[in-house]
Amino acid sequence: MDDLPQIPSNACAGLSEADAKRLAEAATSLVAARGIMMRMIEFVGSTINQMGGRAAGLAMKALGERGEAKIEEIVHDILWRAYGAATAGLDPASEREPWDWLHKTIVSASGAASGFLGLPGLGFDLPITTGMIIRSLAEIARAHGEDIASDECRRACLEVLVIGGPETEDDEIEIGYWSTRAALGQLGLQNLVNQAAKRFGVALSHKVSAQLVPAIGALAGGSLNYIFMDYYQQMARVHFTIREIERRSGDPEAVRACFDRLVRETRAARRLGKPAKGE
Repeated sequence: MDDLPQIPSNACAGLSEADAKRLAEAATSLVAARGIMMRMIEFVGSTINQMGGRAAGLAMKALGERGEAKIEEIVHDILWRAYGAATAGLDPASEREPWDWLHKTIVSASGAASGFLGLPGLGFDLPITTGMIIRSLAEIARAHGEDIASDECRRACLEVLVIGGPETEDDEIEIGYWSTRAALGQLGLQNLVNQAAKRFGVALSHKVSAQLVPAIGALAGGSLNYIFMDYYQQMARVHFTIREIERRSGDPEAVRACFDRLVRETRAARRLGKPAKGE
């Protein structure tokens, strides 16, 4: 990345130069991923508004009064059993790079087909999209030294679906990351799945509402599924980069101090429209 922030010498003093650089990349990805999610939500809103109130009404009517809750219930069932199926055939010891492009292609095709069919298409799009995202997260986790056959890796993949959701404020993305991660660490697997389904379901509901708008559903479905996959792939790289460096350094507090400083500098630099400056 060309616009990485310079490494603050004091905040990152306890880490190697290589690890500090990787955290700078993760900080840039976190800020960029936030922008992806916001653009997606804005796209959905503008798309429905351009189609007029009638189109928006049809979309909401198709979802029903409990549309978001229904999506959450479907996602919950998928997440509870998806990890084993999504990681089937993945060699835990493989060093192959994640096939990000393949996952994006599959979910884009699924979203386009679902959007063309309307409400009936959600029956296959939600499982495919969710399963492919989980598989992509597992591949990224493996590339960062995680044991994808372990319960710990399964938990970490679920954490990606919760951390940095659409409710997080721009000025609090790094705070939200650590606080959410700490809270999730106290949960049993069932409660973690509940939280992942709730947060992921909220994000999915934005996408679904655009897919159900007549005439543009196929275009919206394919485009939004691509954006969706890209967003969670970036969030996974942030999460698993931090976890990898924590394991290697043995000093989580030093990792947090360095990462937080880098996120703040990256965010400030983007607002000013110029590369971040170190100390």
